[in-house]
Amino acid sequence: MTLIEAGGYGLLGGILPEMLALYNLRHVEKGGKPQWVGSWFYWVVTAVMVVLGAGTPVLYQQVGVNINELMAIHLGMATPILIATMTKEKPKLN
Repeated sequence: MTLIEAGGYGLLGGILPEMLALYNLRHVEKGGKPQWVGSWFYWVVTAVMVVLGAGTPVLYQQVGVNINELMAIHLGMATPILIATMTKEKPKLN
């Protein structure tokens, strides 16, 4: 798989969870949709996370890890969750 292909599959993986979130809103009344749907801030952050999801399989390929298309999609989907986990505050030990 080329780097461009890895990035494309990662991009697809990064987009899929967002599409699911929007799909889940399909039966909500027009006035009942969450405010974040129209927020530019939400969409900018989402775009950054999708791009990071695309970059993760590329990084794996660059360091020599051989991944297939399904793994690239999975890495794209998992990247935002991994970032969120890394940035959570750790418990303080007394």
